[in-house]
Amino acid sequence: MINSSSQNRLYLPGLNGIRAVAALAVLFGHMWAPFGDWGIGSRAFNVPWPSGPVTTFFVISGFLITYLLMNEVGRTNDVSIGKFYMRRILRIWPLYYGYFVLSLIVVAAFKGEINSAAWFYGFFSGNISHAIGIGIIPLYHFWSLGVEEQYYMWYPWMVKYNKRHLLTAVSVLCVLWFGTKLGCYLLLGKGLVYRIFAVTQFDCMMLGAAGAIMYYRGTEWFNRLCSNKYVAIVAWILFFTSGLWAKCIPSPICNEVIAVVSLIVIMAGLVRKPILENKVMNYLGKISYGIYVIHPFLLYVGTRTIGNVLAKSEWAQNQGGVCFAIIFIAVTGLTIMIAGLSYKYFEMPFLRMKDKFSVVKSTNEGK
Repeated sequence: MINSSSQNRLYLPGLNGIRAVAALAVLFGHMWAPFGDWGIGSRAFNVPWPSGPVTTFFVISGFLITYLLMNEVGRTNDVSIGKFYMRRILRIWPLYYGYFVLSLIVVAAFKGEINSAAWFYGFFSGNISHAIGIGIIPLYHFWSLGVEEQYYMWYPWMVKYNKRHLLTAVSVLCVLWFGTKLGCYLLLGKGLVYRIFAVTQFDCMMLGAAGAIMYYRGTEWFNRLCSNKYVAIVAWILFFTSGLWAKCIPSPICNEVIAVVSLIVIMAGLVRKPILENKVMNYLGKISYGIYVIHPFLLYVGTRTIGNVLAKSEWAQNQGGVCFAIIFIAVTGLTIMIAGLSYKYFEMPFLRMKDKFSVVKSTNEGK
């Protein structure tokens, strides 16, 4: 059930907890590569974290944005495109561009490579540079934010002008996007066109959108399916063990399979008692945007400072597991601390401004 502290404020239980798991899975997954380069035995800790956490973020974004827009339509019979864009700008842009500028300065200071990918990142097109195969190390993860911003460019217009047939429109576009991607793979292989479709996961966001529409409208079969305890148990098991089974799924459909599992997990938290609903997970979910954006910066600086020392340290080589565990805890704690400070002192003023443009306010304040 949805909690509402006021007529214009919505809270979706369990959503922040899923955000927290996805953000931490991204953070933990990105730690293995640099620690392996340092030669301190990270492979001993190579735990199969939930796979495709960014895909889970896409499903959450598609679900939450659609649910808020559906509530706006329900109360005003319209979608204010201008207010929608202001809300997205105030939520995404300040930290995005602040981190973008800081990263370029630090990369230059370490005499790292700054290539043409900077132009892609500057205009929310990191998914294109990702598909082409160029990037700047502490900004690689910006590809997903590019996907989201591109989605936001056209999606509210579709909601505005397809109120009665929105589920049909979303379903058709989702199938067309997936079908085109699959067709490119079968006919052209893993060429550039396929890679662009594969990384730009609009179909996963539209899957989340379809779930939100059916949930908002009270679609009986969908709610009954997601409220079934056995379906929920299987979905949660698949969600937490996806690092084991996802590698067995053919790559052209892997993201979509993870998206379906993620959607059922989201819905299970809404129609049943959410598993991840507690103060710690709620807090981590709220600062998940900061965790996602900031952590590569710490890894970049760390590999070029502490990493150089560890790579030459006999103790680190001999006590690789202990060394890795210490750094793992330190990086995780530092990331959470900086993300929390960013949320409170940097992002929050913009979030208060964002509320002025909100018809329906969400207290699930992540990405």
